[in-house]
Amino acid sequence: RHSKVPISATIDMLEMEEDFHRRKSRNGSIELQTVNEIGDNDSEEINPLMAQDDENSKDLAFDDGHGGPPPGSATPSQVVINIIISFVGAGLLGVPNAFMKSGWLLGFVALLVVSAMNVYAMLRLPAVQVTLQARFPAEQLHSYGDIGRCIMGRTGEIVVQMCLAISQAGFGTAYIIFIAANIKSIAHVPRLYICLACIPGLILLVQFRDLKSLSPFSLLANTANFAALCSVLFQDYESYTPHNDTIHAVKWDGLWYVIAVTIYSMEGVGLILSLKGSAKNQLQFPKLFVGTITIISVFMAFFGAAGYVGFGNATEAPITLNMASNWSAMFVKLALCLGLYLTFPIMMFPIWNIFEGWNPELLRDSTLGRVCSRSLVVLMSAAIAYSFPHFGKFLGLVGSSICTLLAFIFPCYFHLKVLGPELSWLQYSLDVMILIGACLFAIKGTYESVIGMMNGEGGEEL
Repeated sequence: RHSKVPISATIDMLEMEEDFHRRKSRNGSIELQTVNEIGDNDSEEINPLMAQDDENSKDLAFDDGHGGPPPGSATPSQVVINIIISFVGAGLLGVPNAFMKSGWLLGFVALLVVSAMNVYAMLRLPAVQVTLQARFPAEQLHSYGDIGRCIMGRTGEIVVQMCLAISQAGFGTAYIIFIAANIKSIAHVPRLYICLACIPGLILLVQFRDLKSLSPFSLLANTANFAALCSVLFQDYESYTPHNDTIHAVKWDGLWYVIAVTIYSMEGVGLILSLKGSAKNQLQFPKLFVGTITIISVFMAFFGAAGYVGFGNATEAPITLNMASNWSAMFVKLALCLGLYLTFPIMMFPIWNIFEGWNPELLRDSTLGRVCSRSLVVLMSAAIAYSFPHFGKFLGLVGSSICTLLAFIFPCYFHLKVLGPELSWLQYSLDVMILIGACLFAIKGTYESVIGMMNGEGGEEL
């Protein structure tokens, strides 16, 4: 599938999850032993995870919300495309505003440093996966949740799954905030009406039970997003008018904000194991990943600096609000809105697979329960989007809280827990430093974001 339609790779990495969860719910609860418990057992003991018929067990190699295709299905070029699709999203359009708050130089340096630390932390997950799989070959460790369960038991799996679900819901809510802000700038319609207008279509789209049915929407969404993002820089250049604003290099009070937006913008952490698993040459994956994320990060840094320099103190989040009021700018905004609107149901699929897997009789097998629960999530997303009108502030809140947990805290903790005694002094120190720093940032950044929202900083009319 990847070789034929690489642009729909995100769906390819998710579409097998429903079978996994149906089999899991049909065969009953599957319990993994924790690392400490497994270490005390005889190596010949049958693992409870494998105590089921071969036909079902061989199909359990799928993620709990971020599943992947069979190993060896993607060439290096396709892996690069998959990484770009997974890690470049709407958060990119909030970077120029973050640079305005932090200064172009501090923002540039902070973005690249955070990105480098993010790459290091994310690559700890595949390292932990390989180590655990080698120690306990009977285990099925193909997802973030699997690793959490193996290390911390069922509680660890639930915590990781909850964080993944909340992050996906946060991304979807940010899409509605973006759509409302841009449609309002075009049609001058109150945000309430726009948020309400988004609901009926999204309720219908999220009812699809098979991701294959969403493939046409995914292709259209990716095409619209790609065309619009490519046009933003051109539009910025075309509509540029000189201004007298002072372009600051460093503004320390914006450091927390630019870090949070950077973390949010690297929104593909939940797909890291699936991306690695899809590669034909998995040993080559770390180099491909580092190289691709480096290029993305440099582009984001230049994009943020160019946006701030171009619009000065008037730089908004998202930057599309700064675009001129002409037909070409309107096309770019509408294309991005359409792309993100059609991406919303795809972002929600991991949530359905997690929560409906917990209670399949009520939430999956019952049509009424499934429709009501999915519709409720859409209503809640629209309500939150209306309540938090500022796109950039919402990115900062999600980035400093849930995204920090998934991208930094969990990977480094798992790495220390599994490989701590085997690590070099430098690796151990780096893991500890990132873990402590991420915990402090999560507390400070979340507090700053919440206070900023409560005080209405950077807000706009509802």
